[in-house]
Amino acid sequence: MKHLLKNIIGMFTATLLVSLFSACEQDPQIKKYEYPMPEVSGISPSVGFVASQVVIAGTNFGDRTEPVKIFFGGVQAKNVLMCKNDRIAVEVPEGAATGDVTMQIWTNDAGVIGQYQVLPTPAHVSTTSGNILGANIAAAGETITIKGKNFGDNKEDVSVSFNGTPAVSFSLVDSETITAEVPEGYASGSVILTIHGYELVCGAMMNPDAKGDVTIFYLKNYKYPFSVEDFVGNQAGSGNEMGWFATPTYWVVSDEVKCMVNKNAASADGRVGGTVKGYLGAQAGWGGSGSATSITNGKLYQALTLPGGEYDLAISYTEGNVGDQNVYAVLAKGNDIPEPAAVTTDGNVIKSYKLESYDSETVGAKTVTWNFTLNEPTKLAVGFAITVGNQKYFKVSEFKLTLK
Repeated sequence: MKHLLKNIIGMFTATLLVSLFSACEQDPQIKKYEYPMPEVSGISPSVGFVASQVVIAGTNFGDRTEPVKIFFGGVQAKNVLMCKNDRIAVEVPEGAATGDVTMQIWTNDAGVIGQYQVLPTPAHVSTTSGNILGANIAAAGETITIKGKNFGDNKEDVSVSFNGTPAVSFSLVDSETITAEVPEGYASGSVILTIHGYELVCGAMMNPDAKGDVTIFYLKNYKYPFSVEDFVGNQAGSGNEMGWFATPTYWVVSDEVKCMVNKNAASADGRVGGTVKGYLGAQAGWGGSGSATSITNGKLYQALTLPGGEYDLAISYTEGNVGDQNVYAVLAKGNDIPEPAAVTTDGNVIKSYKLESYDSETVGAKTVTWNFTLNEPTKLAVGFAITVGNQKYFKVSEFKLTLK
């Protein structure tokens, strides 16, 4: 019985091995997928700039961007933006040269699919108006001048718009100069120059007749964190990551307010003032060696010119302990503000507010809003008149000007 079972097992094993051996000798039935050759019907546009988008039309492109390789004058595009079976969108690469456009998808080399002319990329230098209120203010019917480079020599390739509203008319004076007539009712914002489909932001213009937030057009460096002037020598000191004491750009800061030395700084390099830890403001005391312990008749202000109209000016007073001191927020006619003692009696003062003591950690910031009307274009100064004693400070986070 044992011998019979052994023979049966042996016969089964031999049969299995023969079957496996026969199967291995047969050719594997594996079908290899062949991708169809892409066919191109055209590319558009055929003239443009580095970073411009080009659309390639045709068939058999597939729907994946990874296998698509496009070359402009031998330089491969890094950004294939989209691939559908009948179109591809690609960005002209840095370093692209005028010449053949070639394409490969998977292993299929489509060869030369068209020509592309790479133009010098336009650049913006300045945009100005002749308005008496400022070079970035333009009323309907006035003319602005755009300066730059590589604008070309064909007016048909160019368009100018004011925050989406086309210019009434414009002239391509030369490849570096364009003049444009300002349209009625445009919204304050960017001036857009479009050349061969390439959009170039050419600064901004304010419509003096438009309503709303106009702060950016009349005030500079007007909110936290306030930009500051570069430190001289060792003025920065230590612990000054947010500009503990510094001098703000675009603001007039009197020597009385420039009274602080950052800790571990050298007072011989000169004192600074006008910002406290990134906020607009002033402080006396607590500074490094050589800091003043009081401020008398200090001034911190900015001059501007506003057209006639009704306005709201909001000042966000974030923190301070000067409620028992003489610190005033002031809006006055002219190019200066009065000293603290004269704020309430000076005839040029339009609005004023005596700062209270505030702690942002307990009661938060206080926003003071002034409403005022100007009958004609007016030169103004806005800022702070300051007289404080030792260990006194205040911080302001933002100004907002609204034309109503």
